[in-house]
Amino acid sequence: MKKVFAFLFSIILSMLIALVILIKMDFINIEIIKPTKKPDDYINNGLLLEDENLSKSNGKIDKFYYNQLDVTAQKIYDELITNEEILKTGNAELKFEEGTFDDVLNEENGMSILSTEYQNAIDAIRYDRMDMFYLDFTKMALKTITYTRGNEKRYEVYLSVLDGCDNYFQDYVKTKEEIEPMLMEIEAIKEIVLKEAQGTNYQKIHYIHNWLIDNIQYDTTYEQEHTRDIYGALLEQKVVCEGYAKAFKYLMDELEIPCIIVSGKAINSEGKIESHMWNYVQINEIWYSIDITWDDPILINTNTLPEASRYKYFCQGDNINENHFLNSKITENCQEFEYPELYHKENN
Repeated sequence: MKKVFAFLFSIILSMLIALVILIKMDFINIEIIKPTKKPDDYINNGLLLEDENLSKSNGKIDKFYYNQLDVTAQKIYDELITNEEILKTGNAELKFEEGTFDDVLNEENGMSILSTEYQNAIDAIRYDRMDMFYLDFTKMALKTITYTRGNEKRYEVYLSVLDGCDNYFQDYVKTKEEIEPMLMEIEAIKEIVLKEAQGTNYQKIHYIHNWLIDNIQYDTTYEQEHTRDIYGALLEQKVVCEGYAKAFKYLMDELEIPCIIVSGKAINSEGKIESHMWNYVQINEIWYSIDITWDDPILINTNTLPEASRYKYFCQGDNINENHFLNSKITENCQEFEYPELYHKENN
């Protein structure tokens, strides 16, 4: 009987030892089969985050659109930027030096030409200067007074509030005193974000891309007051694609990394064409596309964004043109702008 008991005990003990070994092996196998992946495992753009030589392109591009304007539009753009502080009153009148636009206004259809150049200047400012978000240029008008004496004409041109409007602020701004606190809040959050943006330019781009995805929600209502500007992105953290793109450019400008905003049409996940805005960013003299909005898809029944999903449009080349289509005109019937050539894999 003792022998039988001893035999059964030895079998049970052997089974327990085997089970422990199997459990340990399974634990080891779990660690081996499911290693933690690095971002580079999900990013397909020919660049590596550990590459320490990805910082050769430097300097913010805050006049990309300005530099493509003709002289007339540049004069209007310059006047607005020079008087940026005065514009914060919301109703200042900016008068151009006499004779500034005589050559244009003396042409046939001169008023129409000047009006188009005004719109070109406004388009350029909106895409170059993210920090002037509080101005609504549709509430501003370029006005001309013509003085005639014999065959001579003299023109007085100035910028002022559009007739019927109280000011040229966005609807959510009522007085000048509301602007400075907003700018200070943006400055404060900017300092916090940029403090953690370290390493090469590519690593900084990666960090800002992920910070925006982790902190911003897409505004499905389209009703947020700041849904299209940097205040909405950085403070309220709920915007549409325009807010994502402007926030990214604003932070890239602060980091002195070349970046521009681009816009046009895009085919969404449902196969529908929609108006869209995204960015181009330069790394080592090569331009890449980056669409942070589409790297932050709206999630249903889950709060976790799969790692692979957040890098589909991260620093891509001209392959993005398969579903993103640039519009060379920001405003219909106005100037056509040219854009940098994107990275093409066959070049490397």
